[in-house]
Parts: sequence; structure tokens; C-alpha cells
Amino acid sequence: MNDSDDIVFKFNDKIDFWLIRADGGKYYDDFVNNDYIGIRYNRITVDELNKLANENIISVDAIKDLMFDQYAKENQISIDNLPVNSRRQLTVHAKQTYLFAFGMKIGDLVLTPAKKSYKFALGVIVGKPYDENADVVQKRIKQMQNEDIVYPCSDYRKRRKIHWISVISRQDLPKELAWIMNAHQATAKLSIQDKSKLFNLVSPIYNYNHKYYLRVYTSHGGNLSMYDWYRLVSVLPEEKQKNIDLKADVNSPGYLTFLTSNFSDLISITKVIIGPTAVSGGAVAIIKMLLNAIVGKDNLKKEGLVEWAQDVARRHSDNKLHNLKNKQECEKIKRGKLANEFDLEIKRQGKPIEKNKDTVVPFHLDDEDDDSKFSNKKKES
Repeated sequence: MNDSDDIVFKFNDKIDFWLIRADGGKYYDDFVNNDYIGIRYNRITVDELNKLANENIISVDAIKDLMFDQYAKENQISIDNLPVNSRRQLTVHAKQTYLFAFGMKIGDLVLTPAKKSYKFALGVIVGKPYDENADVVQKRIKQMQNEDIVYPCSDYRKRRKIHWISVISRQDLPKELAWIMNAHQATAKLSIQDKSKLFNLVSPIYNYNHKYYLRVYTSHGGNLSMYDWYRLVSVLPEEKQKNIDLKADVNSPGYLTFLTSNFSDLISITKVIIGPTAVSGGAVAIIKMLLNAIVGKDNLKKEGLVEWAQDVARRHSDNKLHNLKNKQECEKIKRGKLANEFDLEIKRQGKPIEKNKDTVVPFHLDDEDDDSKFSNKKKES
């Protein structure tokens, strides 16, 4: 077994990225604070969608027919008499519902914008679609109206559980995604030719399609000379140089990305950056420490991101104390001489997720007793 199996994320092309708009960022805080994403199309239920799946008739048209039928019943008209605008709108809703229920999958990654899209929450899907209890939704809205909750709460019932990873500035998004600043779809798949540009947002160290990536920050950016480039490469053992590719996005500041097929080469590069004797255990221990500081030791699974996501879904633990300890340890790591000269640093993209601290009354979606009390109280009234 390779030493890297337990510590490096393994990505592949089956993992997709999605944009979830949260009504133009209006419900950003609600999504982040309560670990979910959602869409507003409540006309048909997840149970009805699952029935389509069980009957093996999953399609946009099948969902659209259900929506047409429900709309006709609500308005007491025949399907043939549906207004043109209503048909058009319901067709859009059907497409969005299809993507949310059947396009997305556990292990996919999502970006959700805050208002004005100046930042995006990055998370991984850890649950299947479900319909939130209507009483729970109404209770939260009532708390918001009473100012017990100080951010807008969505009435979206169709949801998925999310483990949020970090907050990404829009300046750090790949230029190929500039269009999402003006996107209007509730849900959109983020297609990009080089997926490594998206995986860079998750971790500075990972394996993608059987190649190891190490993304290194440099404040020197475009000021690196040809001689500087030579020194960066030549510091590696000669037998390693032919196995390592180097990609650069060196604006000022910028990033260098080292690519190799061998984990031992990844270790060699890391030693150049942090120095061969920075901490006990060497570069392998430091890589583990860096990645632990990003998402927590218990969430790093050798099976890859999908299995890691499922583990998070079972645990629902922030591991805050563990992450803080790792962060403190990372700050103690000394950089090598060359790394200091060129200001090289292995660091995460974006910032840690911060939940809204202005929430007055904490709310627990899993508190079934509280939900039942609210439900009974509502019946009595």
C-alpha cells in the first residue's frame, strides 16, 4: 500500500461541480448555517420523483408532466388549457428539479454565492434529496420574523445535506467561470475543460486521474526570472526532474503547480519547500498535517472523496478543536531556504467556513421532539 493512500484526496472525472444560487445569495447564510442546499420548486415531492426512478422513467419530460398535472389541479383547469407562460415556467422548473434530484450525486462539489457574488461557499454533497418537514420550515420562518434568527430563511423544502469546506473569493475562481457572476439559473453544472482548476479550490495537494498535484503559492508572481525558474527546478534531484511537470499561473501574486505520477516525487518537492528536517516524521507527516488542518483527520479516507463525503454525512462533526491544533502546528513549520527566498507556501484556497454568530436562538433540524411539540401546538391553536 502506498503511504499516500491515507492522506491525499483522490479525484476523478466522475466528480462534478455545481452552482446553487440560493436566490441570488439571499439564503447564503441559511444554507451555510444549516448545512444544506435547496431549490424552491415544491410543487412535486421527492417521493414522487423517487417513484419515477423506481419505474425507470426518469426524464425532464416526466417531471414536467407531473408539474403540469399538479398545476392544473391547483387551478382547476385542464392540462390542455395551461397558459403559455405557465407552461414555459413549469418547463424551467422541471429542468432545475431534474438536475437537483438526478444530476447531482453524493461526492459532487457545489459553490453557493453570497449577495453580489463577492464570495462563494464551497461544499461537498453528503446526502440524497429530501423534502424538509413543512412545520420545520414554517417554524424557522416564524423565528426569522420574530428576529430570533437574523438572516433570511428559505421556504425551500427540496434539499440536500452539505458539508461546507471553505469560503472562496470570486477573485480566486478560474477565469472560465466568470459567467457565473451573472447566472440566473437556480442550479447549473459548472463544466470546465481542466477540472484541476476546480479541485485546486478544495485542496493544495491531491491526486487527479493518477497524477499528484501540489499547488504552491508565491508572492513573487510574474517577477520570477529565467534563472529563478532554473533554480526552482534544479534544486530537485536530477533523477526526479524528468518525472515532474510544472504549470504556472504567476500573476502577482500567483501559483506554481507541480505534477508527478509518483508519490515519492511529491515528497521530494515538499521537502524543497518546507525543508527536509522541519518536523519529525518528514514531508509525509507535514502533508498529512496540512490536509488535516483543512477538513479534519477523521474525514480523510483512503477510498477517495465520495467515501469521505459519506463519512462526513454519518458523523456531522466539525472537529474544530482538532483543526485548530493542526493549524497551530502548521504555523510552526519552518520553510526551506529556497522557499523563504521565493516566498513559497503550501496553503489552502479560500478561508474557513464561518457560521453566522448573530443567530439568537439555535435551531436543530434533528430535534424531532421539538418538531412534534411545535406540530401539536399548531394543531391545538
